[in-house]
Amino acid sequence: MKVAVIGARGIPNVEGGAEKNAEQLFPLVAERHDVTLYAIRSYTTVPSYRNIRIVTSPLFRLFGTEKLPCYIYATLRSFWERPDIIHCQGLGSAVFLALYKLAARRVVVRYGSIDYKMAKWSPIGRFGFWISEWQLRFADAVIAVTPALKESLVSRGFRVRIEVIPNALDPIEGISGNADKVMAEHGLVDGSFVLGIGRLTAQKDFATLIRAFQMSRARGECRFGKLVIVGGDDGSGYHQELLAEAGDDVIFTGRLPRPEVQALLTRCGAYVNSSVHEGMSNAVLEAVSAGCPVLLSDIVENRDLPVGAHHFFRTGDAAALSGALYEASRRPADFVVSQAPFITWDQVGARTLALYDSLFERRGAAGAAPKRETESPAASDDSDPAVKI
Repeated sequence: MKVAVIGARGIPNVEGGAEKNAEQLFPLVAERHDVTLYAIRSYTTVPSYRNIRIVTSPLFRLFGTEKLPCYIYATLRSFWERPDIIHCQGLGSAVFLALYKLAARRVVVRYGSIDYKMAKWSPIGRFGFWISEWQLRFADAVIAVTPALKESLVSRGFRVRIEVIPNALDPIEGISGNADKVMAEHGLVDGSFVLGIGRLTAQKDFATLIRAFQMSRARGECRFGKLVIVGGDDGSGYHQELLAEAGDDVIFTGRLPRPEVQALLTRCGAYVNSSVHEGMSNAVLEAVSAGCPVLLSDIVENRDLPVGAHHFFRTGDAAALSGALYEASRRPADFVVSQAPFITWDQVGARTLALYDSLFERRGAAGAAPKRETESPAASDDSDPAVKI
């Protein structure tokens, strides 16, 4: 069987939920099937990765984004290469879903978040996401990464097959990064800093995290000496707003390689997800993997995680987060999340392959050509663990 993956900017070690999911999932799919991933040229430098063929699109922007040209290029290539399944890694990459169905392709869409709700997108961008979501009714299957996202579609009348397949944890033994350079550069000491991770967008609400940290420091309640925020600037101007609020005890590292971020998680005093909108946050899962204390905004997508109530604080409430930081600094062991309820990437791969197989069983009944499988060497053993939903 031939699988075309559209919607991940690139792999490996590319920031973003769709990219992390693709890096972990599709090597497992490639053990059984031919997988081609269409990437943006500026985000990848390798022609293949763990049995995945990587095809890069010509580099230019359309309506201010590199993604749309990549989707167009991937769509044209897919008409030529005729994959059995087109797997869209995010809502935006389903913008040409109806065309795929007209070409008699099976289409699976990973529904990772309700993107048009994000403030960072222009009206044109939001309209594009809305058009993509409207077309989900034509998909053969939708993979929702949380029960809340499935319920959102069902409650709005989508009559399409929806499977909940969450992301998985990365096992601690798989963390190979070294954070010594970052630690030394910023004078960080193990267990003495708070860590926030994500692109610098309003969606992540780092402003609330900064205010909460400063409130704790001002009252002398917090044992954490510094706040470290890891993530790239998205060009919206939000970074400048954060800099205006931050003091000398707030450090912006910029974008770091994922192994280095994972290593920082093993050495921080607490990880905080302050987002006002998420799908299933890979940063949260990496924090659980690392075994550090975890604090989460109480948005419904975070609430879907198998995490105790004391880990949550009211979204956007700096005073509530300040109090939670104080408690986490006093009783860090109480804020470490058990990994037992989470599933592995092997299980995510197995569920995805079973979904593919079921689509072709139905297709075979309609007289379609039988699926074609290829034998390929097993992917490397660094597949990883996430949530038993």
